[in-house]
Amino acid sequence: MKNIFLILIVLTASLSYAQKQKCTIYLLDGSTKEGISRFKADDNVKFRVTEDSEPEIIPKEKIEKIKLDENGIIGTYRFKNVTDEMGRWLKEVSVGEISLYSDKISGAFYGGGVGFNSMGGVGMGGTMMMGGGGDVTYYYVCHKGDNEVFKITSIGNISKNFKKAASEFFKDCPKLVEKIQSKEYKKSDIESVVWFYNNYCVTK
Repeated sequence: MKNIFLILIVLTASLSYAQKQKCTIYLLDGSTKEGISRFKADDNVKFRVTEDSEPEIIPKEKIEKIKLDENGIIGTYRFKNVTDEMGRWLKEVSVGEISLYSDKISGAFYGGGVGFNSMGGVGMGGTMMMGGGGDVTYYYVCHKGDNEVFKITSIGNISKNFKKAASEFFKDCPKLVEKIQSKEYKKSDIESVVWFYNNYCVTK
């Protein structure tokens, strides 16, 4: 019951927390829209050309990607289906034969749970546990052309066995698996793991 109460608190707070950000929206029909936007609870996007213009709700299904101005740094977001979880907007970290995405949750409850993601909306990750809040970044990977991503690890809380999960996902590259098994690469090195795969494990 307490867990449900905490979730309701976060969901209520998110209504005032959701951020409007300068954006460029790339639609699947090839057109683009520039203005300001925020992500709604249903993952559709509320868009305005200016603060004073009429809002437009753009379904997530019509969007290829969104570029957001994050304090002067442009972040690219794509809506992805997640294996065994709900789909969500994820930040593009790197693109290649294996692509890497992230979702930073600020103020997440220990062990995962509920918090605010980097776009000002509510983020869910892992199993809800009681305890103090903190920042957690979840990382997702997928093969080129896949729309479904796999959550491979998280930084900032207890996550699944990275060595086991990563060894299975990258099993077609024995030399990378060896580095993972020997702990030369740990979960904090996930960006390096993906870089290694794309540069040394892909047949040119």
